[in-house]
Amino acid sequence: MMKLISLVLSGLLAGQALIQAASELTFNEAARPATLMLGGANRLVDSSSAGFHLRNFAGEDVSDTLLSDITRNGNELTVSHADGMPSFTFRIDAYDNHLAIHLLDAQGIGSGHNYSLSLVLDADRIGAYTLNDLMESKRRRKAITLTWPHLWGRARADGTRGSVVLFDDRLEGNARDVVLAEIWSTQSLAGHMVRPAGQTTWSESDVLAWVERWAKKFETMAVVSIGPESEEELYAMTDKWVIPSGANRVYMFSTVWRGEYTLRNLSNESVAGDAFPNGKEDLLRYTEYLAKHGAHVQLKSLVPQLGWKDARYFSEDYCEPRLLSWGRGSLLEAIDPKATTLLLTPGPGHVWERASGYLRIGNELIWANDISIDREQGHWILKDCERGKFATTAKTHPAGAEISGVLHSYRFVHFADDFGQPDSLAEAVLSAYGDFLDEVNAGHLHFDGTGQKAECPWYLRDYTDYVYSRVSHPVTGSIVGGSIPANFEKMFSIAERATQASSYWGIRIGPRLDGTGSGSEKEQRNFSPSLLDIHFDVSDRIVLGGRRPNFTAGRSGGVLSQEILDNYGFIDEAYELFKEWVKLAPVFDEADADYVRSHLTRQKGSNHYEGEDVLVLGQNEQGEYLFTPHRVMGRASGEDAPIHIDQEWGAIPRYQDIIAGTTLSLFNPYQGQEPHVVIRVEPGSTPLEDPIITVNGSATLAVEGAIQAGEYMKFKGGNTVAVYDANWNLERRLPAVATKFNVSSGGNEIHTASARGGRPQLRVQYITLGPVYLLESNHHL
Repeated sequence: MMKLISLVLSGLLAGQALIQAASELTFNEAARPATLMLGGANRLVDSSSAGFHLRNFAGEDVSDTLLSDITRNGNELTVSHADGMPSFTFRIDAYDNHLAIHLLDAQGIGSGHNYSLSLVLDADRIGAYTLNDLMESKRRRKAITLTWPHLWGRARADGTRGSVVLFDDRLEGNARDVVLAEIWSTQSLAGHMVRPAGQTTWSESDVLAWVERWAKKFETMAVVSIGPESEEELYAMTDKWVIPSGANRVYMFSTVWRGEYTLRNLSNESVAGDAFPNGKEDLLRYTEYLAKHGAHVQLKSLVPQLGWKDARYFSEDYCEPRLLSWGRGSLLEAIDPKATTLLLTPGPGHVWERASGYLRIGNELIWANDISIDREQGHWILKDCERGKFATTAKTHPAGAEISGVLHSYRFVHFADDFGQPDSLAEAVLSAYGDFLDEVNAGHLHFDGTGQKAECPWYLRDYTDYVYSRVSHPVTGSIVGGSIPANFEKMFSIAERATQASSYWGIRIGPRLDGTGSGSEKEQRNFSPSLLDIHFDVSDRIVLGGRRPNFTAGRSGGVLSQEILDNYGFIDEAYELFKEWVKLAPVFDEADADYVRSHLTRQKGSNHYEGEDVLVLGQNEQGEYLFTPHRVMGRASGEDAPIHIDQEWGAIPRYQDIIAGTTLSLFNPYQGQEPHVVIRVEPGSTPLEDPIITVNGSATLAVEGAIQAGEYMKFKGGNTVAVYDANWNLERRLPAVATKFNVSSGGNEIHTASARGGRPQLRVQYITLGPVYLLESNHHL
């Protein structure tokens, strides 16, 4: 029988005497996991793949070695290759209901750039929370893999090189929350997790009280995004659109509140938007006004950055040296201020290859548009260089001068991840920004515009953790694609509703004006959305898990300007839809979510969804909520794409582009009925005069009058059609005669023409309605 090496460690819980921990992780003499006890229950099963795996990425070959030697010294564990190297030392701290695993040292792997280490544990439903981004966890089937992919990263201030806690993820309700409170309390007191500012004690009861407070604040969320251009507009928008709707968050884009998106002349905590003429003083007055109505601000921002012309960091005679770097080297040949080609000798450390980038030489910041490598000569060639970037000036530099690559996003540069170092720039910048957000009662910490950087994959987690620790009131937070890890509150059962309401995806109700789209599908999305488009955007967000209504502009990060509010024709209908979702979202039943899911499928290569039907929210005579499927009929050939979502701009509708006089073969999946009709005369086209629509050779809709270029004609029954401008403002009604105007179930031949002749260019939609679905959510209202 093989000998077991056991790490059964004692844990000291806050306010309690030293007790024997009920959690442990044991390994056999071959370094294979033997038991994993969490809260007194063994969660491990036998598996040939379990254990420590060392991967070596040498060139194109990848080797995977199962480490087989293990030794123990107190609560430290060293695992190694059979010949003694490479070796890795861990500390495993055990508590009543969780374990904390910390990598302390790695030997025999050189720089570490070609290696990663994983611990595979075969156990079902093990919860893992990484304490920093020097490591990752992935759960698959009945195993969890803990990976240290950045073995080249420097140790943290506490000496660890990647840490994780494990707990029993089967637990629910109060039992789960007790365990999570133990984790947050013990790990925060040990210096491994951040907690809100001002929490002088952090016992398990303190944790639970905080999470209850957080959950109460965010369990019902509704957002209005506004873009006022004056203080008068700010309060007028708030009084008309925010307070009456019951919204509890006001979103403002960075150019609205700060005055800049990428910082040039300002700092992260500057307030210089037109709506705040007296700066922070006015913002504080506004946030106090919101607080009286139970609301707070979300101040959209890129990650904290250094302003181009901020004299603290960049000037004619100074370039901040404490910047996040992609590598260092030296100048091979001297250059004068006019030189645009530089030769870099890399080393001695690792240098990350790139095609372009910033670099610092002395007190000058330079942008290289073209970076290539002469591998035979052993140097890099930096061409088309733009000298003296930001507020620095081009200078003469001698051969041998140190060159430091500088990481950037959106043409701003990142300051160094130098937490815990003397004179830390990260701590100085983030302390000022976090304290500012705390002072103005910001309810959300926004870190947009950058993702993980391969050269320093942990920096964003460090930034967000640190800012969170400077704020004393409950907040949510987001990075590109998700929440900030510091929001540990979201793991608690008592915060389930608040977690859903504050998830990354909001329920977007987003009008915009014609002509504001851009990008690869500009010709499709450069239009003002119809109400059908807005309803489809809602369905996509419901399936993505969104339960937070957002009344916003119809684009990612957009805000409602006074121009949109004044000129979008369906603004009142969109606002009423928002208010209905303010009521529905907090109680939206999972059965109703399943109904929405049944109408959508995931778009290939996207997070978003597509579908044939638009589910239009309405109410019956009894005031009960219902969905009515609206089908824009597609051609029987199947060539028409389904309605789908553009990541930035929302719903892209289904339609047919035709010339008047065209007959379409369209399919109706529902029962025979009088269809709705939407026709747009394309900009630059001749008018559509006296339109006549014929279905299956006999049924007709005849309209008297002309629809001009850029206008919409809409028929929903009766004896008139409505004519709208490009932004859906009703301009006039025209008489219409419907004669047996019905489509059949199945295939239909629909001819669209002008009774006066002519061949205008048209965009048409023929719409049928499916059976009504009564929402289960009605029972919760």
